[in-house]
Formats: sequence, C-alpha cells, structure tokens
Amino acid sequence: MTSTIGIRSRILGVAVAILVVTLAIWAWVVITVFDGTLTRTARSHAEFQATQLADQLRSIPVDQVVPQGKGYGDLVLQVLSPEGSVLASSEPLVGPITGLRPSVDEMRSETVAGVAGVDDDSFVVVARGTIGLGGQTLVVAVANPVHVEEGTISRIVLVGGVAGLLVLGITTILVNWAVGAALTPVERMRGQLAGIDGHTIGDRVAVPPTGDELTRLGDTMNQMLERLEAAYAAQKAFVSDASHELRSPLATIRAAVELASADPSGQVWEGTRATLMAEILRLQALVDDLLTLSKVDAGALPLRRRECDLDDVVVAAVRRLRGDTDRAVEVTVEPVRATADPDRFAQVLRNLLDNAARHAASRIRVTLTRTGASAVVRVDNDGPPVPDGMRTQAFERFVRLDETRDRDSGGSGLGLAIVADLVHAHGGTVMATETEEGWCRFEVSLPLSMSGVGDPAPGPTVDPVSPTG
Repeated sequence: MTSTIGIRSRILGVAVAILVVTLAIWAWVVITVFDGTLTRTARSHAEFQATQLADQLRSIPVDQVVPQGKGYGDLVLQVLSPEGSVLASSEPLVGPITGLRPSVDEMRSETVAGVAGVDDDSFVVVARGTIGLGGQTLVVAVANPVHVEEGTISRIVLVGGVAGLLVLGITTILVNWAVGAALTPVERMRGQLAGIDGHTIGDRVAVPPTGDELTRLGDTMNQMLERLEAAYAAQKAFVSDASHELRSPLATIRAAVELASADPSGQVWEGTRATLMAEILRLQALVDDLLTLSKVDAGALPLRRRECDLDDVVVAAVRRLRGDTDRAVEVTVEPVRATADPDRFAQVLRNLLDNAARHAASRIRVTLTRTGASAVVRVDNDGPPVPDGMRTQAFERFVRLDETRDRDSGGSGLGLAIVADLVHAHGGTVMATETEEGWCRFEVSLPLSMSGVGDPAPGPTVDPVSPTG
C-alpha cells in the first residue's frame, strides 16, 4: 500500500523518535548513576558511624555511648542484643530499627521504607556486630535517611525533563527546517518535470549547484530527459519515414489501378500487372520489416534457437541471391554449428546480401569462418565502403548509405537496422568496415554452441566466382 505520509513527516518522525529514545536512555543513566552515588554516600556515612560506635562499645558502657536524646542529626542509632532487645537508642523507640543480626565485626545493610516513630521516608540501615565492655555480643544499628538524596533526584528529573522538552522542541524545529530546505530543490525539480510534455520536451530542470546528491539527481533527470527527447524524436522520425515509405508503393499501385481502369480494352492491365505485383511485394516486405522492428522494441521477438549448421544457411542464402542479381558471387564457408534461430540468421544474411547487391559494382564475396568461440560471417562487395562517420549510423532505422539514390532503386532503410537487432538478440555483434582492397564489408560475429567449440574444423568449402544461375 502506498504511504500517504510525506518524506518530511517521516524523517521528522524518525528524528523525534530517535531523540526521545536518546533522552530517555540519558535520563535513565543519569538517574541511576546519581541515585546509586547518593545512596552509596548515605550508606558510607552510616557505616562510618556504626564502626565508631562499635569501637567505643568495647571500652565504654552502652548508656554512655548512645545516650537518648543526644543530637545525631538525621541519624538514628541503636544498640541491640543478639535477640533484638533495644539496649540503647538515640530516639525514644520501643522496637529495633532493623532485623539484621550480623556476627562480630560483620557489616550488613538494607534499605527500609521508614522507621516507625521517626519518619516515613526511606532509610539506609547499617548493622555491625561487636563485643561490649563486659564481653557480651552487641549489634550496633545506624539508620541514615535518604530523603535528601531522593529530593535531589527529583530535582534532577524535573530539570532534566524541562531541558529535554526544550531540546526536543528546538531539535524538531531545526530538523523540520533542515529537511524542508533540503527537499525544496527536489520539489522545484518535480514541478519542472511535471510541466514537461511533448511540446516542451527540450526543457531541462534547474540543477542545484550544491555538488551533492541533489546535484547528481538533477543531472540524472536531465540525462533521462535527453534520452526521452532522443527517443521521442526517433519515434517521430520513424513514423514520418514509415509513412513516406508506405506512401510510395501505395501511390504507384493507385496510379496503376487508375490507369488500368481507364482502359476498357484491358491491355493496360496486362502491362501493369507486373508493376502492381512488384509494388505489392515491396509493400509486404516493408510491413514485415516494420512488424519485426516493433516486436524488437516490445521485447517480443521470438527466437527459436537450436543447434543448426550455419554453413547450410549461408549457402542457401547465396543460392537465392544468385537467382536475383547479375553480380558475380563467391562464397567460402567452413562447417560451423551454433545455437541460433536459423530463420532469423537467414533473415540477417538476406538483408546483408540484398544490401551488397545494391551497392556492388560487379562482385560480391561471402565467407563463413570459425574464430575461437565465435562464428564470423563477412559479406563484401566491390562498391565503395561505408564512410567512417556513418559506420555506426548505418545500422539506424531509415538510414540510407547513399542518399543520392531514390527510394525506388534503394531499400527502405530498415534492412541493416533489422540485422543489428537480430544479431544483438543472438548475443553477437555486427559492424561495417573495409577490406584490404578497399571493398565494403559487413562483419557479423555470433557465439558458437558448446558442441561446436571443441569439434575439429574441416577444411573450408570454396565456391568459385560465379555469375547468376
């Protein structure tokens, strides 16, 4: 489910949650440390007083060591018998202040909620065993109240709570401001992107000059817009060129039909039948090419790959070419097996050979060899090579290598584009280059199947230069 909470709110919520948890942990640590420190201080004071009294009882009578009513501040002192009887007390108490009965020279302590008859506040009670003047066993008990320490802790909690709320409020304001300032360029770029349509696709977003992630985001957006603009321009050009290519054979067919219809004798029809059939075949080929490219663009081009003999496909393609051209065609092939779609590979060869037949002066040369883990097909013709500046552009759609030719004598400008797409779909490469003698060359490299890599390579089959038929 899509979240309706904005990025600013999410970041602010996370920041506040982290701060609250941090403050809570800090408060717990501070309170625990202070409470432990203050309690230990109170216990140490009581232990010191108990030790002094225990030492005094060894040489001074009980009633003189702890006379009732003598000022001991907040401390409550008692001398107890091992059975718990109160022998002396600084306060008029009936019962003992603790149930602790340590042995001689043993020190024990506890925290009690209050001392009956004195105070309901918490006390730290320390008890120590000792030997009295007459040799009897005694217990010295000292109770030290911790209400002062608890008050200190309460004040720390109050001050810390107020300070924490102030820090939380200030941090919330600062984080909200910082996140808003950071997201302002993003919102600005979003607004600019929202305003870009087919009429303003050449516009670009303003890139923040901060040199950080926002700058990289803006650069990435502009690069994406450049690619979209190029794709949009290519689409428009494709539609325009396709319309023009379709219009030419349709216009020829319409003119021939109108001319034949105007002749009641039917003689014109007999003369235009061949023209109509040629234009219909041309139109069919163009539509087939357009459908192939549309499948490539949609990622729906079917490839029925299987182990096949590429040399058989090459020989069949050359045999077809010899029946359609008066150029001399030489073919040299090695037996090569590869995992490929033989029909699509034949389409690649057909387009390359048709292109060679249109550009060759008199000779065409086709070779198939195995180089490492690849099958390499070279289609050469003795026409001029593709200029260096057009060797990549030659495989784009509706690009003609010779713009001086009219559309009737040349191809549709889709053949080499289909070659590139089909070769790439097979995981291969294709390039336009030049032979040593200055001929035009198109070279296709396809990966071999595993069964063809380790097989011994028989000698090549050479078909000498041959004219038509």
